[in-house]
Amino acid sequence: MISIAPIDSQKRLGELDVLRGFALLGVFIVHFVGAAFYTLPLDTATAEAWQAEPWHFLALFVTDIFFYDKANTLFATLFGMGFWLMLDRLRASGRDFERIYVRRLLALLLLGLANLFLIFPGDVLHEYALLGLLLFMLRGLAARWMLMLGLFLALLGDPLANHVLHALGLSADYYDTRTQAAFEHGGYLHWVAAHADAHLTSNILNGMVLGWAAYIFGRFLLGAWIIRKGLVQQSARQLPLLRRLFPWVMLAGIALEAVSVAIYMAVLPLPMWLERVLHLIGAPVLAIGYAMGLLLFHSVRWRSLAGLFAPVGRIALTAYVGHGALFTLLYFPFGMNQLGILGPVIGFLIAIGVFVAFTLLAHFWFRTFRFGPLEYLWRWATYGARPLMRHRKEA
Repeated sequence: MISIAPIDSQKRLGELDVLRGFALLGVFIVHFVGAAFYTLPLDTATAEAWQAEPWHFLALFVTDIFFYDKANTLFATLFGMGFWLMLDRLRASGRDFERIYVRRLLALLLLGLANLFLIFPGDVLHEYALLGLLLFMLRGLAARWMLMLGLFLALLGDPLANHVLHALGLSADYYDTRTQAAFEHGGYLHWVAAHADAHLTSNILNGMVLGWAAYIFGRFLLGAWIIRKGLVQQSARQLPLLRRLFPWVMLAGIALEAVSVAIYMAVLPLPMWLERVLHLIGAPVLAIGYAMGLLLFHSVRWRSLAGLFAPVGRIALTAYVGHGALFTLLYFPFGMNQLGILGPVIGFLIAIGVFVAFTLLAHFWFRTFRFGPLEYLWRWATYGARPLMRHRKEA
């Protein structure tokens, strides 16, 4: 999920730090509200009671409209953008991009696998690393084909893959059953074993990860294409156009997603296929609207406002792994066992609090250090040399 090698701040493309920081906020909210409600084995009676309570319903409704599939759209697109930025910078400096980037992905894969099986079952780092290898192999693809393949996979890859899997009679039931059993057992080592078995059987052997992989990889390609065409690097020239389009893109995205979520939550009695179609269009449109707004805020007039997201965007890898550890500690039975106790409203407030905490940490951290803790280790593994951690003192 974190794509650009952590370089000195004066060489960074600051807009991407802002976008990454905002996306991180969305990920926190989706996990502490949505994942704790939809993904974990929450008691049905508790779920129905929360949906009937106005404030909890509102927290779910807001999360689904404004953050679900928008945060991961931004993150996946940023990964592709970071890939192409790193390719350009290393090639321009005469360094061996191929060797360095493969080492970078392998380090991310090892971290992701450890996070997936030992800390946080919702990890995406290992998937980003594996799909990053595919992006690496397709780096010679012509720009127009990169755009067309990216659009196809980003919009249609997930539903087509799920349709094929459904036709083959494959499902995620085994994963859900094993997850439920692991929660009932309550032990950490039992959960590790059950989760590994469920992941291998359901996600890998039954192919349930294919739709998600297509969804993510399409966004990787689009992100690489965006940087390849210089759209972000030259965004300052496009500010007048962004100002004209921004409100309309936001309104379109919110409207599409509001209707989609209303259908999903049975507020509107419309067919579910319409909910899916509206969401497939509305989620990326709203994510584009967020990106446009943040780029506008990052202009001279609003730079201080958008800049609030930049420091935490620079420690996004550390913050992502840290929030996952907190999520597991909070909700799982071998931790504080708060599943079914902390409702969506509390989950929403926890997500905001965790984001604020990491934001404050980042502001103070970068007064002394040049990289976040995990970013430092990742850079070390990437380049094979220990980087300078502290800022050099002025003579």
